[in-house]
Amino acid sequence: MVLAFAVSLLTLALVAPSAAVADPPTHVVVIVLDQARPDTIDRYGMKNVQELQAKGKSFPNALVGHMAAETVISHNVLTSGLFPKHMGWTNEVYRDVDEVLGDDTVPGVPNYYVTSSMSCGQFKKLIEAGDYAKLQDYLDEQFDDNSKFASISQKRTSACTSGWTANTDSDDIIFQIRNVSSPACDPAVPSGWRSPEYANGTPPSYFDLSSCSRWSTWQAAGAYGTGGLSPANIYPLDGNRFVPGFDPAHLGGDTWSADAAIQVIQNDPTWHGMMVSLGAIDKMGHMWGPEDTVTGPPGSDRQVSHLPFAARNADAQVGRIVDALEGRGLLDDTLIVITADHAAQTGTPGETFFGDLNPVVTNPPCGGIRSDCNWYFGAETGPLETERYLDPSPAVEDLRDALAGNLAFSYQDGHVAAWLTDNSPTKKQEAAEAVLDMPGVIASYRTNDDQDDYELVDTNPMSRSDRNWFLAHAGELVDTMAAPNGPDVVGLVATDVTYGVVGDHGGHNKLIQNIPMVFYGPGVSHKDSSLELRHVDVLPTILEAMGIDYDAGTLDGEAVPLGD
Repeated sequence: MVLAFAVSLLTLALVAPSAAVADPPTHVVVIVLDQARPDTIDRYGMKNVQELQAKGKSFPNALVGHMAAETVISHNVLTSGLFPKHMGWTNEVYRDVDEVLGDDTVPGVPNYYVTSSMSCGQFKKLIEAGDYAKLQDYLDEQFDDNSKFASISQKRTSACTSGWTANTDSDDIIFQIRNVSSPACDPAVPSGWRSPEYANGTPPSYFDLSSCSRWSTWQAAGAYGTGGLSPANIYPLDGNRFVPGFDPAHLGGDTWSADAAIQVIQNDPTWHGMMVSLGAIDKMGHMWGPEDTVTGPPGSDRQVSHLPFAARNADAQVGRIVDALEGRGLLDDTLIVITADHAAQTGTPGETFFGDLNPVVTNPPCGGIRSDCNWYFGAETGPLETERYLDPSPAVEDLRDALAGNLAFSYQDGHVAAWLTDNSPTKKQEAAEAVLDMPGVIASYRTNDDQDDYELVDTNPMSRSDRNWFLAHAGELVDTMAAPNGPDVVGLVATDVTYGVVGDHGGHNKLIQNIPMVFYGPGVSHKDSSLELRHVDVLPTILEAMGIDYDAGTLDGEAVPLGD
């Protein structure tokens, strides 16, 4: 009897654990809530996201983990597991030192590009030149080359950066809302219509892209009165690109992105991966700040053009995507990741340095949507020159004058980044000292001689909380964008100081870096983790959870266990 009892215990010990282990997921959906902070989810009662947090594994201390903390950077970091310094571009401004995008306009002088204005084809060139594997490459190896990956967004800077790989499968989907002007799709609204951009070959039959199909949307500038209200006038709504609007046949915004994702889920049995980026929270955060509480009567312009509505609509789209997975019987086979590409500074009035915004102003110092108030100083060069930002705000004007013609380009939001015409060590030192003199700057760095690391030049007095965060994180964050194409000099700013618009990002501080991070799916425990999980860790964590082999030495991130 004793022997039989011992054998039965041994049998239970061997069988019980294996019975509890779920099969690894066969699908992955990454949903990016553009600009969401952890408090965004609670402030606006995002119940569907909260349910995934409760049922899955949440990382409340998660960080972006790199600079620049921008849309155009983070989506590619999430899908590649690489720091910006290793992926081909590092910031909102790109210095084409290797002539990837074309020959130098002036021989020996690299061309400059605003990455937010790049074409999908230009991002393709940068990623092909980098020649690194991305999430969809690993899925192809695991599930054969016919497995589809879908990248869907209201921004080219998210759809194309996450969608392209060095060897993109012709079946992969890269789909974003904004392309060329289209005929008016509603006689009552005669102008401002645009067709979407399907970037990778021929769209599948379930996307009808004929003129004025469901995917065409109204995107007129200054919509819903936001072109005449400060501070929204710097970054006003462009029709229904980021809000759904009131036309049921042409709903835009996050509803558009969710509809596209659901089309793939419901109609394509070959998909295995998806990145869905929802951009409305970011748009409203830049217009009003990330703690906006304004609302209005249901269906009013005032309601739909503020953050409470945008956050709740984004949450509804998360719920619809989850419901679509369940409806197709895929929910138990899908790993769902909820995160943000960056968070946001609050942007305290009086601690921004782009000039007066109230009442509404015109050039100078802020010329509306295309001005230094929208982050840039300099002029693009190259065969496709399109952008010129030569009317600097007061603080940037002082920097330009201090550098006496050596400032080739600058970008400024939650950090100040400067590219120099002469970037010799002496000139970089001079520029770093000049950046340190700018209002609100707490530390400045310059690249070393090899341009693969940043060296701290000096600091200014800072608050205790800023200093604690600076000592814990600043150096490693700045170093993630040290590359020849990146800025020669970087200035870090105090919490809630911004040189761009309210709700800004880009920099090192906690309000920008601390993001939501949730994993839900088979094999994922309900026990939250205190780890500071970073964007670069997401790819290897997904691969481990899905049982996909990879070479850890090729990635900057590290997998974390999702079980208990």
